Amino acid sequence: MPPIALTNPQRLRALMETALLDSPAEAAFDRLTRLATLALDVPTAVVSLVTSDRQFFKSCVGVGEPWGTDRGTPLKYSFCQYVVAESRPLIIEDARALPQWKDHPAIKHMNVVAYAGFPLLVDGFPLGSFCAMDYKPRKWTRRDITILEDLAAATMTEIELRAARRMAHP
Repeated sequence: MPPIALTNPQRLRALMETALLDSPAEAAFDRLTRLATLALDVPTAVVSLVTSDRQFFKSCVGVGEPWGTDRGTPLKYSFCQYVVAESRPLIIEDARALPQWKDHPAIKHMNVVAYAGFPLLVDGFPLGSFCAMDYKPRKWTRRDITILEDLAAATMTEIELRAARRMAHP
């Protein structure tokens, strides 16, 4: 059962209104995830939009198959769902070493060991996460966190610009 925040009808409506769910890949978002992998020297970065039962990757770099081609996963493979449910960043240095995470399916099926994600807040609702992942333990530095926070903010700006454009040209 997903956390109640994930099933909030207002949050889900705000997510649908972005018109990004299940949309094609776009260079504006792909540049941000690619920049995250380069700036942080991580193999994986994702712009994830979280519904009540799955996560859709609006952009992803370094996600293994079949998830990369499918551009998403069922919710049970998602660390991003916790970012959305709590509406705050989630920083994990070694998921295998923490009792609450050691059996998480993302470790077994996606090789995620380290995770750092920031909520994508639009109109006060957390719609998804901008995150970076590593396949080995990682001490996320203050610099790493600042870069991720800024890339999440840039992603939110991109989403808001698209919303404004849609409103101006219905």
